[in-house]
Amino acid sequence: FIPNFYRAQTIRPDLIEAEMQLVQAILLKEGGLSRAQKEYIFLVCSADNMSTYCVTAHCEMVRMLGLKGPEPEKIAIDHLNTDLSIPDKALLNFALKLNREATKVGRRDIEGLKRYDFTDSQILEAVVIAGLASFANLISAGLGSNPDFEPTPLPGKSA
Repeated sequence: FIPNFYRAQTIRPDLIEAEMQLVQAILLKEGGLSRAQKEYIFLVCSADNMSTYCVTAHCEMVRMLGLKGPEPEKIAIDHLNTDLSIPDKALLNFALKLNREATKVGRRDIEGLKRYDFTDSQILEAVVIAGLASFANLISAGLGSNPDFEPTPLPGKSA
């Protein structure tokens, strides 16, 4: 299985390889954040950017990994109205603010996460994952990548 995201880039296999290494290092490698937290950051940022491709792909990823918790579409649509923990909601709020208005994120936002016992390493991971999501959203939109799976419609969002 080769995702359409990569099929659209076959003219530059060197870029695909670099992107795959980035995904491995950021999203797949064990770090401070759980795999669920990483996927949820990717989901909320991708939904915020109206990336049908990435939302669809990462909803499927959550299912394939068997991650326990709210339905991934619910997290993408409105994470605040799910049964995620308060610290996880704070983490996703931070990621959304970074995604929407990065220049307005500051020390106060970082200290807010630290009140929920997030470490500097975990906060760094959250920032890098939000950036990876934005990067993937832009690539998939710019190359017109069609979802690999049947997309679940997101109320209030259009792709």
